[in-house]
Amino acid sequence: MAQNQQPIFQTKPQEHFVQIPINIERDSTTLINQTGNSSRKPNHWPTIILSIIFVIVGQSIAKLLENFYYDQIHRSDYDEKRQNDGVWTQSLLQTVGFPLLLLPFIILTTKNHNQPPINSDRFHYKSLAVIYICIGIIMSVQGRLSALGKLEIPFSVFTLIYTAQLIFTPIFARLINKVKFNRWIVISLILAVVTGALTNSTSFGGEPDEAEENYATGSWAALFAGVCFSLLLCNIQNVFDNYIFKRTESTTRKPSFASVFEVLIFSSLVATIISAVGLLIAGEHDDLKREMNGFSKGKGSYVMAMVGQAVSWQIYWVGVVGLVFSVSSVLSNVISVITWPIVSVLVVIFFNFMDDEFDVFKGVALITAALSAAAYFYRLHKENRDSGN
Repeated sequence: MAQNQQPIFQTKPQEHFVQIPINIERDSTTLINQTGNSSRKPNHWPTIILSIIFVIVGQSIAKLLENFYYDQIHRSDYDEKRQNDGVWTQSLLQTVGFPLLLLPFIILTTKNHNQPPINSDRFHYKSLAVIYICIGIIMSVQGRLSALGKLEIPFSVFTLIYTAQLIFTPIFARLINKVKFNRWIVISLILAVVTGALTNSTSFGGEPDEAEENYATGSWAALFAGVCFSLLLCNIQNVFDNYIFKRTESTTRKPSFASVFEVLIFSSLVATIISAVGLLIAGEHDDLKREMNGFSKGKGSYVMAMVGQAVSWQIYWVGVVGLVFSVSSVLSNVISVITWPIVSVLVVIFFNFMDDEFDVFKGVALITAALSAAAYFYRLHKENRDSGN
């Protein structure tokens, strides 16, 4: 059965889409084409909800374990010579867990193994190989800059600057993905910016001593980390729109969630190699042994903290890229940022950094986060309701 879908970012009606059975796929029972690209299929609510859960759970656990790691190695103690130890390690932890994605990738891809080959597959794979290398480079740079910025300037300042990613993402989305915006998306973005800014009262276990602060280096690192994250999301959306979805539009193939794992596995492989090489060149592999031996909770806890971060980051990335796959880079960035207040509250509950407590800023941030999500999803609901009339 065919049905008309109204795009969220434009007023021109979409072409008819063939309905796809409900699965973890783009599904014509739901929603929207946000980019105006005819190859992008309508979204699927269960996939969106599952991706949001992955973002919240993955980012929350990863950040808690990161705080636990810095707290147990006594990073807050003044030691200017070792101030930036571990920046490559933290970058590596964000991508090194990608082999965990191989099993779900294989399972989802084998479901379509009987589909006929596409004549342009060879061209697409060559182009995608180059793009995945570029995305992997951006991932490794973003991870290192983010880790560096948090160790150079107070976390409140880092958060304010890093929130600028919500400004760059719509710009890149417009230039790269040709996204058009409506008032509800703009409202959601504004509320998300406010949410990110209000989480500046969050404490961080690796925050530098006042004598170690380097505002010039830290501020630029935070800014470019935000730019890299925005560029990363928009380039991933470009991969979906112009390569992965287009290679299925003229066939009976369905745009499957397996493409999310495809993007992550190959890009993370590149990022992991770069971060591992950087770690070896910087000599951080020697620091890992020293940290393990001096870890306050013991070697077992150290290993669990590091492995836990690697696993949690993969959960987070599946959610982030899943939202790009399901909706757009803009929603993915919004959900990623409005998760920060949740992390902030969890840090208060599980840690005691400088008498950190649940203050009015954290409370307001939770409210604006909820309003930001509500604004975005009201538009999705409205489009879904209108399309059913």
